[in-house]
Amino acid sequence: MRTLKYILAGMAVLMTACSKDFVDLVNPNESTTGTFWKTPDDALLGTNSMYQALIYDGTYMRKYPWTMDVRADDSYNVTPYGYVMSNLTSYTIGGEEIEQPWECNYVGIWRANQVMDNIGGIAELDPALRDRYMGEAFFIRGLCYFNLLNLYRNVVVYTHVPQSVQDYYNKQSPPNEVWDLVYSDFQNALNLCWDKGESRTIPDVGLVTNELGRATRAAAAAFLAKSYMMNSRFSDAAPVLKDIIDGVYGSYSLVPDYRNNFIASNENNAESIFELQYSLLFGSVQGWIGNPAPDWQKEDGYNKSLAAQPFGWGDIAPSKYLYEAFQEEQTVDGKNDPRMEASLFFYHPDSPTYSIYGYYQDSTYKDDFFTEANPVKPLDGMSFATTGRTDLGISDTFKVFIRKYVTEDPLLDRSWESGINRRLVRYADILLLYAECLNEAGQTGDAYSYIQQVRDRANLPDLTTVKPSMDQAQMRLQIDHERLLELCFEAWRYLDLLRWGYFESQDKVDNILIPRDLEFRNWTLHREYLAIPPTEIQRTNSIVQQNPGWG
Repeated sequence: MRTLKYILAGMAVLMTACSKDFVDLVNPNESTTGTFWKTPDDALLGTNSMYQALIYDGTYMRKYPWTMDVRADDSYNVTPYGYVMSNLTSYTIGGEEIEQPWECNYVGIWRANQVMDNIGGIAELDPALRDRYMGEAFFIRGLCYFNLLNLYRNVVVYTHVPQSVQDYYNKQSPPNEVWDLVYSDFQNALNLCWDKGESRTIPDVGLVTNELGRATRAAAAAFLAKSYMMNSRFSDAAPVLKDIIDGVYGSYSLVPDYRNNFIASNENNAESIFELQYSLLFGSVQGWIGNPAPDWQKEDGYNKSLAAQPFGWGDIAPSKYLYEAFQEEQTVDGKNDPRMEASLFFYHPDSPTYSIYGYYQDSTYKDDFFTEANPVKPLDGMSFATTGRTDLGISDTFKVFIRKYVTEDPLLDRSWESGINRRLVRYADILLLYAECLNEAGQTGDAYSYIQQVRDRANLPDLTTVKPSMDQAQMRLQIDHERLLELCFEAWRYLDLLRWGYFESQDKVDNILIPRDLEFRNWTLHREYLAIPPTEIQRTNSIVQQNPGWG
């Protein structure tokens, strides 16, 4: 089935001009809003361009998951390049790590507004396609504001393309008003988007299929529910989640092998509700930031930050808390939780397990790994950078690395390049969120079965047997544990900690977070959200103001 990655790969640069030109000149080599938005093809290409904004360096290509992961308790900073990572984990104002997520999410908002402002004027556009494009635009705008609210909290709202210079100098809106816009955008997307793989016959067009990678009703429902839950609106989230579980928006289920959610060979599977479409087939230039070009690669850049040195930067390592949490419980046949081996590379002198790019951490390698098609030989003196942090009391002998979403490609010169799609929302997440809603509604007993579906795949014992009759508080801690193991390194853990209120007081930081991750000793109260980029404050002559706690 055709996917959005191929559609994006064939796109030219479309939209680089504002809706009003200050100089009345036309560049014949560059589209503007005055020359574009004329035909149904323009509507399709303009809609496609929104998705490019999701794979910028400041969004999901690298900086957004990086920013979320390194501040959570499932991982910590071990980068030898401290200019970015150290700012995040010392809670100090930095540069690109706070500037790029702000900038790139607003690119997505601007493009979504372009679609919503302009496709209504294309008379030849079929109404069913117009509705679908509008639904996708609502989804992309909602997703970008969802990200901005969770990153910065106090953000600026644009619901239309700016029409004058003054429109670029808006004040920040109260967070509750922006959340209302997010709810509305996802609800509109839920009403207008198509289902995964849905096809419709369009007059004068023919059969049109909702290509893989496009926003769907299920994706909109998932993010609508997540938005409610970020604001403790469990009673609003529960029916939306239940509709996903009941198949109202298409059939979704857990895949039998957990590892298949993080490799290239099983993309767009039955568990994936929304995923970004990456590919190694297109482009020759790493597309970091700025106006997109046709030769930009459609690839993930976060892989190299995760990959162990010398294959990657080795910026982030699993926390000891996560490593030990995986070992708290064995499977019904007395083995490690399989998610541990799917998520982590680890070595123990008594029981070596997985290799990294074909090399064991003791510098030996698999004899059968190398073939004529892949004639890479082990490097003399191969060694892996430590993941220890002696300042955190973690010794250099703690050699545990991230495996999830790492390519495991042994060719060093390809370590920047990963074509593994990033699954933003999985069905397992939905099951655990619904269990949480039930628990918060006082239906703790009913929550067990939804958690157990996730545990069954990991071959873990029946929770009703090992922990029967938990009360609401105990179940909250259990859901914390279950989400930690199921969703580590997927950029959700920090948001879980945020919505559960772990950052609300120094007492919670001292007694909950620091024992899990000693990096929280650097915590400064009221800095759970990033600083507003100083460049944005300067650009607006302080109309946009700094977040509380960062002044």
